[in-house]
Amino acid sequence: MGRRVANFRPMNRRAFITTLAATAVAPALAQTAPASAAPLVYYAGQAGRLTSDRDRLGGNPFASALCEVLPELPLTLETFGGRMALANSLHSRGWQNIQMPRKLPDPSLRLGREGQTRRALVLINADYSRSDAYSLPGARFDAQRVPQALQAAGFETTLALDAGLDGARAAMATFAAQSQTDDVSLIYVGGHGLQRKRTVYWMMGDYPERDSKWLATHAISLDEIGASGRARQANLVLYASCRDDPFLGK
Repeated sequence: MGRRVANFRPMNRRAFITTLAATAVAPALAQTAPASAAPLVYYAGQAGRLTSDRDRLGGNPFASALCEVLPELPLTLETFGGRMALANSLHSRGWQNIQMPRKLPDPSLRLGREGQTRRALVLINADYSRSDAYSLPGARFDAQRVPQALQAAGFETTLALDAGLDGARAAMATFAAQSQTDDVSLIYVGGHGLQRKRTVYWMMGDYPERDSKWLATHAISLDEIGASGRARQANLVLYASCRDDPFLGK
């Protein structure tokens, strides 16, 4: 004999029909709801390597590359990556070698085509006077030119400069909500950063001391940042910061 189910009540006809209809409609709604594209991360340098704060133009070579390539839009995703790689290497004189996504969902997708809606978020920390780290005049210069270049390329652009942990996360949350209706999103990240094991972090300007114990409260992982891009066709993340681990053994 099977066990009795407590408090079970047979469903009346109207409730049954309503439930059946909802069950039938739910998969259709799930299929038609817009889904955001997976983030495509472009690193200015390789794992374990530093990046430069100032090139001959006065900022990060990766920012110089972006400002050089953006006026060339429209470009396919594949061509955009190739142009960024070449310009990044030239502006850094070979010091920075870009690491691009291993696989593009649609290499022929054209960035900057007519009618495409584009949104950008520029996250830069330049003032590290409240930290053991040195401040970054090149990053402050990039906070001026990168938003200007993005706006000129048709991106609705927001800048979060030295915003702190709460301010940066608030900007990311707003960007996540807004970018859901866009075709393409782009997030540029500049300032001090590091890679610990397989996780990349962007460091806040008040990072207390050279110890990894503060990562949870004074840094934001690149995974979290990348999740803020919710556009339908492509979500680009351009990370200009270092990928070394200054906390080895700590």
